[in-house]
Amino acid sequence: MKNKPSTAFILGIVACFCQPAFSGNGETKNNSDKTQHVFKLPEGITTSDFQANTIILKLKPAYRNQAQKNGINVQQLMNVFNELGVQEVTKLFPMHAPPARVTDEMGNPYIDLSLLYEVIYSNGISIEKAINKIISTGMVAYAEPRYVYATHGIANSVREIDEALAAFNPNDPSIGQQYFIGRIKCPDAWGINATTARGDTNVVIGIVDTGTDIDHPDLKSKIKYNYKDPVNNVDDDNDGYIDNFRGWDVSDKDNNPNVDNANNVHGSHVSGCAAAATNNGAGVASPGFNCKFLPVKSSKASTTGVIDNGYEGIIYAADHGCQIINNSWGGPAGGQFGQDAITYATINKQCLVVASAGNDSKEQTNYPAAYNYVLSVAATTSTDAKSSFSTFAYSVDVCSPGGGIYSTVYNNTYTSMDGTSMAGPICAGAAGIVKSFFPSYTGLQVGEQLKVTADNIYAVGSNSSYKDKLGTGRINLYRALTESSPSVKMSPITIIDGNDNVFIAGDTLLITGKFVNYLAAASNVTATLSSTNTDVTILNPALNVGSLATLATFDVNKSNAYKVLIKSSASTNEKVLFKINCADGAYSGDQYFSVTVNVDYINIDINDVASTNTSRGRIGYNASDIAAGGLGFVYNDTSSLTYEAGLMIGVSSSKVSDNVRGSGTTGDVDFVSTQAVKERIPALKSEFETFGVFNDNGASSKIGVQVKHNTYAWTTAGDRKYIIFEYIIKNVSGASISNLYAGILSDWDITERTAGNNKAATNSGNKLGYAYSAVDPKLYAGIRLLTKGPFLHYAIDNVAGGGGGVDIQDKTNQFSTGEKYTTLSTNRAAAGEAAATGGDILSVVSSGPFTIANNDTVKVAFAILAGNDLNELITSSQNAQIKYDNVVTDISTAFAVNSEFVLKQNYPNPVNDAKTIIEFNIPEKAQAELALYNSIGQKIKTVFNSQLNAGTHQWNVDVSELNNGLYFYELKAGNQKATMKMIIQK
Repeated sequence: MKNKPSTAFILGIVACFCQPAFSGNGETKNNSDKTQHVFKLPEGITTSDFQANTIILKLKPAYRNQAQKNGINVQQLMNVFNELGVQEVTKLFPMHAPPARVTDEMGNPYIDLSLLYEVIYSNGISIEKAINKIISTGMVAYAEPRYVYATHGIANSVREIDEALAAFNPNDPSIGQQYFIGRIKCPDAWGINATTARGDTNVVIGIVDTGTDIDHPDLKSKIKYNYKDPVNNVDDDNDGYIDNFRGWDVSDKDNNPNVDNANNVHGSHVSGCAAAATNNGAGVASPGFNCKFLPVKSSKASTTGVIDNGYEGIIYAADHGCQIINNSWGGPAGGQFGQDAITYATINKQCLVVASAGNDSKEQTNYPAAYNYVLSVAATTSTDAKSSFSTFAYSVDVCSPGGGIYSTVYNNTYTSMDGTSMAGPICAGAAGIVKSFFPSYTGLQVGEQLKVTADNIYAVGSNSSYKDKLGTGRINLYRALTESSPSVKMSPITIIDGNDNVFIAGDTLLITGKFVNYLAAASNVTATLSSTNTDVTILNPALNVGSLATLATFDVNKSNAYKVLIKSSASTNEKVLFKINCADGAYSGDQYFSVTVNVDYINIDINDVASTNTSRGRIGYNASDIAAGGLGFVYNDTSSLTYEAGLMIGVSSSKVSDNVRGSGTTGDVDFVSTQAVKERIPALKSEFETFGVFNDNGASSKIGVQVKHNTYAWTTAGDRKYIIFEYIIKNVSGASISNLYAGILSDWDITERTAGNNKAATNSGNKLGYAYSAVDPKLYAGIRLLTKGPFLHYAIDNVAGGGGGVDIQDKTNQFSTGEKYTTLSTNRAAAGEAAATGGDILSVVSSGPFTIANNDTVKVAFAILAGNDLNELITSSQNAQIKYDNVVTDISTAFAVNSEFVLKQNYPNPVNDAKTIIEFNIPEKAQAELALYNSIGQKIKTVFNSQLNAGTHQWNVDVSELNNGLYFYELKAGNQKATMKMIIQK
């Protein structure tokens, strides 16, 4: 039996708002330890957010011996590259070897950069299709576009009011125009001593940006020169870069990191914000004082304010001695390559990576600021109010002045600019001083020191409106050098529910992980979990962590995990925000993460095929945009064989209900869930089952149907290559319905590598519509009709003009309602026949016409299958027919809305685990309560008390905290009541 992969949330690696230290992000990210099955551009990403025809991929370690500097000697990948018209395959980091160890002393994984490549292709295929062709080989850990980012600086001639300086006052004549120097208490910090408090010249701040002004009088002396590689056209230090004497241009791949023109001054301004020469009697000062900076240009000469090689820049800076790396740029596109670059710099090289939060003026996730390990910096004004332009979020770590910042610019001049682009390097300069003062600190410790000593600014102006979304406050360099505090964070955070890891109402979540104390020793740490969301109950909110020395850890496992009950009031796909507060005496630190609960899709993955059943008729993927939120349809761990699939029901050319692609740029959203899909426990007819209910109330011209759906899967020999999808369609329109057809649409990609070379065909004798690759016929997939109604199969050519069939590429109508009804109600036996090499095809397998009286039902069922050849596919389809006819009966009556009030015996009983299943039916919508009582009739727990829809419900009831013995459970709904016994015997 194939093991079902864990779907536990691991926050801090693939999760929300949580950070091992510093920023996490708001969305789930890829994990390079897992095989990518399909790639979909993130929501909101446009062609301006990535380089055309350029792909970043990471080869799996198994193919290391075939990894060459300018190619990958693996035939299957080479075949794909030929199809794509690949012009270049280049190792991004040819000088890198794999890490000698897997993890650091804290257990954090090291990143291997030696298998990263850039691929440039030319055949015009979309970036998504090209990436998925590469993924389909199974030979890459991940593949993604080369994302590009915008700088976060805004030109501004306004100069804010200076504060009175104290302690050590540098002699820079323009320091009076730099209010931020006093605001973050630089002079007070510099006055502590004349050495480490003013920065060590061996502490280097990497400036990954648009370049710098290499001969600026306030910058020239502060560049970290590489005297091991003077300019002589020889790579004297053998690091792979010729003459990288004063930094490097990773975009144009030369030794000139200079700003190109007056329209691209961003990098030179950022350089001065962090590390302009201080106390030199000229120009301006900087928080970094004596710290050096390394210019790493990551912007092509032909662009303005565009960072196109930022992650290579971060890696270059980490490899060339930078302890602090500033990134005053970002955008909405994340990816695994970016996270790998950050993790490499932080864990492999122990750097602190600083990034500006963004200038979106709203709560928003930007990268790299939202990546794990990044110190995310928002911007404030001279009065500590949030700058009007600054992004804010729970993932922000600290604030720094960012409005009206006077600093160095191109051509030896100075100007003021606004932006989190300025706040970031000011913070990076301060971090350089902290590193100088505490030379043994890792980058993460430097960042935590700035966080725990920041000034609380939430009482300033309107800042209270952004509570906890501006980090710990505005940085204070003096406090950072003079105060000592613990800093305790949970990392990683793992969330499971003890069974299927699909978080639904009634589940109890177990939250585990590891607490790390990054700074001063703590003597009595308590860690309290809380949420303002009333749809969850935290059963044990406080953990006694106790004493933690510097860099000591405390494990949270199943025995002492936080436990969170998801209440019945939780809405579908509700995102619940949690906070962990760690406290020890005067120290108090908060950490945020979020979990999506009551999800409305279930992954089915127990045999050789894997797919996802949703609550709204879609198959494979849940999201309204194609290829997101699910497994697709996978056979033997290949990439998904379908790009999109789902149920369609139609009665005329003007009335079809579905949730698949439609007219215009978006899909139809006709089906509305009334009972979210759930796993049926115990399964009644197979080894894994799901069930749910939806209607077509979302349609502008609805048919008036209610659909109860079931899925069945087995692991027995002969039954491992299919999943059965069954639909019981009820007429709730109030009148008779005629000419009804129901079928499943699938956009087949067999495989992604040959997605444009598929053919579709029909085997009427087995009621089977199927697809295969015309150029690599080693894999077949299809849909078989299992019920006794008429069989139809319409094969679609996804080409301009439709190839003689419906034209779903027509830009005006695309897949119109009329075309959908045509594909449901007529036959077209084949597609992809125009060329011997096939084409891009879709397929609709359907049944009908049916006439359904009001309140009557019709049932249609299909097996979705895959196999290594056509004979295997046909055999599996025949086995599915036998299983459906002889084993699966219409169990919909067990879940029907009927006139009975039924409370069933819990399962299992006696209860020998932490949970038990209680199933019941209520005949009409009512306020319902399920409660547990001890043997003497005392109520000990209310499982739920909320309004429920009519129908059958299953509840996962947590009994982990109950002792062995006899109990009762009672259901009340409206005026009806029932009680059953339950025995706990663990």
